[in-house]
Amino acid sequence: MIIEEFENIKIAYMRRVGEYGKENKKLMEIFKEYLKENRLFDENTVLVGIALDNPTETPATMQRYDVGIIVRDELEYALPIREIENGEYAIFEVPHTKENVMNFWENIQNITTDLPVDTSKPIIERYSNYKINSQLCEFCIPLK
Repeated sequence: MIIEEFENIKIAYMRRVGEYGKENKKLMEIFKEYLKENRLFDENTVLVGIALDNPTETPATMQRYDVGIIVRDELEYALPIREIENGEYAIFEVPHTKENVMNFWENIQNITTDLPVDTSKPIIERYSNYKINSQLCEFCIPLK
């Protein structure tokens, strides 16, 4: 784990509303195809997935999930753009397999027990091209 300061990060994104699960993965695939078709996907691309609602508190039909690309000033995006909240984030690198990702989510309370987690901000899944090619992804946990 490392601590990273997020500051002035903007994402161009697509959002879906509905129960978390397979449809989130499908949205990411649609999003990546859109980026490729619009020449926005290259070796410097960094993608994010953000579950905006706690599924234990939000009805399945109202759960929001964003997939996005970190905006680079030199590129044009025909998508909505929003900011990621500034602050410190604990970054956990996880092998990008279904089992390892599920294990991370299932054990998140234990993994973050000694951290001052800011539960008012969403956890961000981050996918740089380099990490994806290395079969890795990152979980960015917001800190107080």
